[in-house]
Amino acid sequence: MRVRLLLLLGLLLLLVGCDQECVANCPEPTDDDDATGDDDDTTPPGDDDDDSTPPTDEPDPEIVTARDCTPVVRTSVDGTPDSVQVAGEWNDWVPESMALDEDGYFSVELPALAPGDYAHKFLVNGDWEGDPPPWAYAKWLDGTENRSLRIGDCNVPLLQTVEAEATAAGTLRAVIQVAAAEDGSPLDAEAVQVTVGGEPTVATVDVDAGTITVELSGLPDGKHSVLVSASDEAGRAAENNPLWIPLWVEPAPWTWDDALIYFAFVDRFRNGDFGEAGAPGTPVADTEERANYQGGDFLGVVDALNEGWFDELGVNALWLTPVYENPDSPYIAADGIHNFSGFHGYWPVEALGIEGKSGDVWADSEERLVELIDEAHARGIRVIFDLVLNHVHEDHQYVAEHPEWFGGGCVCGSDGCGWEERALDCWFTGYLPDLDYRNHWITQRVLDDTLEFVRTYDVDAVRVDAAKHMDHVIMRSLSRRLRDEVEAGGGAEFFLVGETFTGGDGHGTIMEYVSEWELDGQFDFPLYWSIRNTFAQDASFHELDGAVGASAAAFGDFVMSPFAGNHDIPRLATDIAGNDGGAWGFTEDWMADGGGDVTQWDLIARQSMALAFTLTQPGAPLLYYGDEIGLAGAGDPDNRRMMNFDPYLSANQSELLGRVRAIGQARASSDALRRGERTTVWVDDDLYVYTLTDGDDVAVVALHKGWGDRTETITLGLEGLDGVTLTDAAFDRTAAVIGDQLTLTLGSWDYALFVL
Repeated sequence: MRVRLLLLLGLLLLLVGCDQECVANCPEPTDDDDATGDDDDTTPPGDDDDDSTPPTDEPDPEIVTARDCTPVVRTSVDGTPDSVQVAGEWNDWVPESMALDEDGYFSVELPALAPGDYAHKFLVNGDWEGDPPPWAYAKWLDGTENRSLRIGDCNVPLLQTVEAEATAAGTLRAVIQVAAAEDGSPLDAEAVQVTVGGEPTVATVDVDAGTITVELSGLPDGKHSVLVSASDEAGRAAENNPLWIPLWVEPAPWTWDDALIYFAFVDRFRNGDFGEAGAPGTPVADTEERANYQGGDFLGVVDALNEGWFDELGVNALWLTPVYENPDSPYIAADGIHNFSGFHGYWPVEALGIEGKSGDVWADSEERLVELIDEAHARGIRVIFDLVLNHVHEDHQYVAEHPEWFGGGCVCGSDGCGWEERALDCWFTGYLPDLDYRNHWITQRVLDDTLEFVRTYDVDAVRVDAAKHMDHVIMRSLSRRLRDEVEAGGGAEFFLVGETFTGGDGHGTIMEYVSEWELDGQFDFPLYWSIRNTFAQDASFHELDGAVGASAAAFGDFVMSPFAGNHDIPRLATDIAGNDGGAWGFTEDWMADGGGDVTQWDLIARQSMALAFTLTQPGAPLLYYGDEIGLAGAGDPDNRRMMNFDPYLSANQSELLGRVRAIGQARASSDALRRGERTTVWVDDDLYVYTLTDGDDVAVVALHKGWGDRTETITLGLEGLDGVTLTDAAFDRTAAVIGDQLTLTLGSWDYALFVL
């Protein structure tokens, strides 16, 4: 996992209006130096030449006991410049000089400012800086991206996390410092409210020190988030009530390299109130079944959690389709012929409202969603919300409240409106207006609503839909605020994974949005295409190994997500079967019903081998619901069929399920399979062997897709294994290491996961 470099907590900005930023390696200045901030030559986002990192000598964020209404802007500059100036919205973009202070920073006091975000830029020796560095808060103004000075309300208290920790032994401790308003009104002890894991908790309140201390012991494994609200004796609530501090009690420290993500398509996963009268998940009119609501609900996911479905697969991260309220009427599909409903969740009409159809006859959707998340957390499973930030539905509250935010837009893919050429401003369709994040009011509203959304439901990560269709400012700002407001002081790490649909050479596009200051990782589309080519189309393992190497070189240590299937592409089973009848045609499910020349080699062996490969790659692999039983389906919406469970599985489906469970359990129990250093030790057209090592833990993955038995002696390049017998976690067999060599015998379309 990457190291979080928290340059300056947003809390500190709210406290004193202090903006510590680096301008030492800014982009080349533009020709426009009229101090308006409207220079037309500013490098566009994504092409910023400033790839420097923030200085390591910035002081740690200061925890203060009282707020100050005099904002101070500070910055560090390399060398000995003749002048350092700042100009911004507060002074009509007239540069004012900054003085070198005793700590070695250039600083200037500003007049009292109303709460809000103020665009500004620095000048060094009279030269305007270009785009802000990626770690800085930013604000677009009149077509130019600037730094943003965030000013809080100094006339009310503020909560700051001083320290927070939960231990494997079940203890929890959190210390919160309340910064008093500038007038010094003390903390009101009677007004302090604390919950841990949703349960009211008594805290120790020191009014004189302005501190709130939470201490508990004997907590079971699972998530135990702390929520704190406070007011002062003047009756003024803290500006950031409630403070959210997510904490986990678990046997070992968590890293997202340990994750196996399961994508549960809520409406198509499981119907928890099937057959009950009055169920809320009713279809909409004039829409055929495959594009309509089919009754899956949060209760169905809860039932699967309670039955151990995810545990048996080794799953420890659960991605839910968007839970927002969607319109209750059909809309025309992209083909211009068929109707579509909002069963998928990607047409939000409310920022915080939960889809009512995901409830059941016994509980509404909000109540059941909370139960789902609580049940997942009790099992050590992280929950990922799918964020739809690129667009809203035309019935969304934003459109009603702020019609001026939404001008007309061209439809992606239409003449003169290419998906790539107009990625930032094209609309996916006419009823899905785009959100323009160069409008700062939109950015702030979406950020505030999103942070409230994830805090309200205590989720652990987000999947950012359509990342390449949005300006960097929204993802960088979301990342920064989560670091500053949630992780600060010891809160659990919050993970952001993005979706950027690309081809096999799209590594650079993906990495435009991944950094310590933006997304933590993305889904590995370039590797996906090679997975499909190899296991469905019989491409050589040389191609797959090349794709693995290309991804490793491009992505480095970031936590990417390899996958063999998702909701936007035909199912793996259908690709292997070669019987794709089109998104709106009829594609037979040979895994469930038989047909064609179905054998285990044709379908079960290929699918399980593809997943054995995918789930043993570094990062956080994805398992798309239904791929564990080989669910069929052509393109969207046919690839979103209703899931089947026992006792309704065919023999083929049950066989594949057993194999995938064995792979998932192997990953869950082996440090090497989850996060080991990966080395290819043999590759030819039909045989592929790689090792994974993590300290003393070792795994050997061997894949053979030839027609007939194959025996090879493989040199592992490892030390200390002479005489060690390895066990195949996928099948009941063993192999002994002699010297540094392992002799493998694999059958046709056979694979092994050898572990210590």
